[in-house]
Amino acid sequence: MERLTEHAARTMHVWVACGRLAADIQSVMVMRLLGLGGVWRVDPAETRAMVEEKLPAFTEAMVGGTLQAVAGRRPDEVAWALIEPFSHKARSNRQRLLQQGPRFPRGTRKTPNRSEDNEPDTDTA
Repeated sequence: MERLTEHAARTMHVWVACGRLAADIQSVMVMRLLGLGGVWRVDPAETRAMVEEKLPAFTEAMVGGTLQAVAGRRPDEVAWALIEPFSHKARSNRQRLLQQGPRFPRGTRKTPNRSEDNEPDTDTA
């Protein structure tokens, strides 16, 4: 029974890593698209970086997963070797892009006025 529990925990760890990877990828894609549209501050080299970073990550994942599989490792270890390079790159991209932040038009407020939200509702039906 303990072995089954360990297997379930390892499998869950891989699925959580996949979910985190998916969320990081979505965040990076949105911020980069907003950057291409001029809404998010991004480095001018970002367009080039998003193409050039793919090959090293895919190569690292392929080699790592293949080596784990050839060595006879457990399926969760093979999956982790495949996911880890993408997770690392997507997480670092997300953190870097989040630090750059949105681009606000000149003369606009950067924070909303919260006092408007606290006014009582005067609309009566």
